Amino acid sequence: MRRSKDSKIKRIIRVLVIILVLYSVIIMLQKIIWRDKIPNIFGFKNFIVLSGSMEPKLKIGDIIIVKETSKIKEGDIISFKEKNSIVTHRITKIINEDGEEFLQTKGDANSAIDIDLVRKDAVEGKYCFKIPFLGNLILLLKNRIVICILGILMVIFLIVANVRPLVIKGRHG
Repeated sequence: MRRSKDSKIKRIIRVLVIILVLYSVIIMLQKIIWRDKIPNIFGFKNFIVLSGSMEPKLKIGDIIIVKETSKIKEGDIISFKEKNSIVTHRITKIINEDGEEFLQTKGDANSAIDIDLVRKDAVEGKYCFKIPFLGNLILLLKNRIVICILGILMVIFLIVANVRPLVIKGRHG
């Protein structure tokens, strides 16, 4: 009973790792092929929350998943291009000017509305859900010092894993 439960957990972990690796490969290929476009899978995009402007709903370090859609309304949380970055705020008002729609936005934690109106074609997607804190890990893995430390730890682990059986065999043998 215990063994089958362990093997099920291992299989689930293996499947999740495979999905994560495939997702990462697809995203990397899209970034290489289309440098100016934000990678997506079936219209879904992911971003890491870098500011507290949407707290308590979205916290720094959350990964948010947004879906490309033209159906947005007041109260929706959207991610949109602003200069060289992506901002995620709530739509407070939809304004029609000369037949074109603009969106007035505001971060939930901000006291004032955003200065600039958002053009509808700048919208990357509508918020679907979040994965709490995982973005912090990804940001940490982008740090060169952390990568070096992890590399050193992996080398130490490999050495220990390969030397330990030799030591055990020498004692018994």
